[in-house]
Amino acid sequence: MTALGVAVAACSNSSGPVGNVASGPATEDAAKIQAAEGNRFTPATLELPAGGKVTIQITNTDDAAHDFAIEAAGLNTGTIGGGAVATATFTVPEGTTEFVCTFHRGMTGTIEGVAQAEG
Repeated sequence: MTALGVAVAACSNSSGPVGNVASGPATEDAAKIQAAEGNRFTPATLELPAGGKVTIQITNTDDAAHDFAIEAAGLNTGTIGGGAVATATFTVPEGTTEFVCTFHRGMTGTIEGVAQAEG
């Protein structure tokens, strides 16, 4: 393989969708985050109701491709190109759950599943 072939292969981040995910903006209320320049999620922490079904809308504001994966929930949006939007819907577990971009080591965030007050 030529040096150019190696460079292209190293930059071909891609993943396929897994779980209850979709391309495009949410059609219902959704928690919103961005996959941003500098390989980071903004905000890096989401506080969501434990036990509730939620949709997270991920907007890629970076030029680089990213994905959004929650291993504990068996979710991966698949590749989200620059400027594109994807959603992931799941039931929030109680406690802390990590989400990641599988393309960029260290690009992580957390979901804090907060118990609902009984009323």
